[in-house]
Amino acid sequence: MFTSKILISEDFERIKEEMIEKYGYKHLRFIPKIPASDFLLDDARLVEKESYIAEVDEKIIILMAHNFRIEAQNFLLKLLEEPPKNIKFLIVVPSKNLLLPTIKSRLICEKRNTKKTKNHLNLDLNKMDLKILFEFLQENENLDKNELMEKIILLTEQMVKIKDFNEKELEFFYESYELAKLNSKSSLILATLLLNFYTKK
Repeated sequence: MFTSKILISEDFERIKEEMIEKYGYKHLRFIPKIPASDFLLDDARLVEKESYIAEVDEKIIILMAHNFRIEAQNFLLKLLEEPPKNIKFLIVVPSKNLLLPTIKSRLICEKRNTKKTKNHLNLDLNKMDLKILFEFLQENENLDKNELMEKIILLTEQMVKIKDFNEKELEFFYESYELAKLNSKSSLILATLLLNFYTKK
C-alpha cells in the first residue's frame, strides 16, 4: 500500500526507476510524462481526468516538475483532499517552498537527500583558453533552465575567487541568472559569461 505524499528531490530519474521497480509500470501514471520545468494547469486537468478513470487496483499518479504553477496547485486541492477510490498521489519537487501551504497540509512530506556534486563544471578557469571554452560551450549547449541556473551559480562562485569584479560586472552575473530563468539559450549566456571572464585583465 502506497501513502500519498510529497517527495523533495531533484533526482527525478532515480525516483522514476525506483517507483517502476517497486510498483510496476502499469500501476503508475506520470504527469507530465517527462519531468518538466513547469507543472501547468493543463497538467493538473490531466491529473483530474486520470484520477476518475476507475481502477480495481491501486493507481499512483506521479507529478514531477521543477516548478508547480499556483493555478495548477489550486486546481488540485480538492482532488488531493478527497481522492477517488484506489487513487494515490506522489508529488516530486526540488523544494517544498515551491508548494502552497494548502498543498503541504494535505500530504506528508519526505525529503530525499541527494548528495550534490559541488563542482560539476568540468572546467578549470585558471587554465581556460579559447579551445577549452569552445568545448565547454559545446558540452553545455542544451541545458534545461534549472541546469543552466546551477551552472551560472558555479561559474560565478569560481570566477569571483579568481578575479576582482566591479559592481557593474557583478550585476552581469545576476542578469545572466535572471535570463536563465526566462529560458534563454544556454550557449549564449555561458559564452558571454566566459568571454567576459577570459578577456578581463
